[in-house]
Amino acid sequence: MTETAPSAPPRVAFASRPLLLKAYTVLAWITGTAITILELVALPLKWWAHSPGLGNGLGLVHGMGLYPLYVVVCLVVAFAYRVSIPHMAVMALAGLLPFASPLVAHWTLRHIDRREAEKAAKAEARARAKAAKRAARTVPKQAGATAAEPQDTPAGS
Repeated sequence: MTETAPSAPPRVAFASRPLLLKAYTVLAWITGTAITILELVALPLKWWAHSPGLGNGLGLVHGMGLYPLYVVVCLVVAFAYRVSIPHMAVMALAGLLPFASPLVAHWTLRHIDRREAEKAAKAEARARAKAAKRAARTVPKQAGATAAEPQDTPAGS
């Protein structure tokens, strides 16, 4: 008995994604880049070189603008695509760790693509079953109607 590996989710081009998922991806990259620069460049500069300028500015932009917007978009995506609560928490908290939000966005998009492909396959199977049921229901009626029709034969033969 051979087992098949689970199929990979279909590749979806960025341009063909819904606007909500595009916004989520872009915000994940911007937020991830900002927190990475903040934690790996600006904070060491502030602590060791006593130069707080970059840390203050970028910290304000990330903490008051990017991260709250990112969390709101994460919540909207999670509710729109029915993502689980633990997954939603990971999505939101990824904006606080360097390199995490783009990786979690990629993971989330693969999850969403897989679920959407499963939904499409189920809908297609239901449509095929409905069409087969309809065809099975109409074929006997037509066959029965032709068998019950009287034959046109000449009366003299």
